[in-house]
Amino acid sequence: MALAFDAIDGRVPRHPWDRAELDRVVKALEDVHRALTPSPAAHLEPARLFFQKLFGGWAELASAKDTSGLDPWCWKNLSRLAELEARWPEAIDGQTLVHGDIRSDNILISQAGPVFVDWPHAAVGTPVFDLIAWAPSVVLEGGPRPEELLAAHGPSRSADPDIVSVLLAAVSGFFVARSLRPSPPGLPTLRPFQAAQGEVALAWLRNRTAW
Repeated sequence: MALAFDAIDGRVPRHPWDRAELDRVVKALEDVHRALTPSPAAHLEPARLFFQKLFGGWAELASAKDTSGLDPWCWKNLSRLAELEARWPEAIDGQTLVHGDIRSDNILISQAGPVFVDWPHAAVGTPVFDLIAWAPSVVLEGGPRPEELLAAHGPSRSADPDIVSVLLAAVSGFFVARSLRPSPPGLPTLRPFQAAQGEVALAWLRNRTAW
């Protein structure tokens, strides 16, 4: 058996983000989402099944004996965060083949336009998930605030605001809970990166919930 891939002549996006380049990437992702709705890959799992091994961070922390690593807002609202997060399986439902791990290192800028690579987290769900999960890293890389990123992407712009908040609770819970775990061997920068993304996601969630 042989596995072959196209060779892509491209580069990773420049940081801090150039807004025109970011807009091209968002538009390309919108085009991908449109082309992959309904999903042409019938064998892929629904996102509610694929991501069940990743989400549930707030519930995990709510049952933890030691929550000293949480900031005061998280500690005060831990039960509410777990309740909001618990609705993510219904919120992520959809008919689109989503990438599941959009980040700058999974994007190549070619002469033909942006190309999205590395699809091991592909699943069938709602396209707004790709934007919600990507938005915190965009902020850290000098890009716009999360709501601006969502507004530039058609499916996200029209998404139910309640679905956005539920998925954001799931994503923020993932980042925060994982950031408090010990670093995996050989990956000393992973937990700090997750913590930084968690801070952005939490600021966004605080603004949306006004808790």
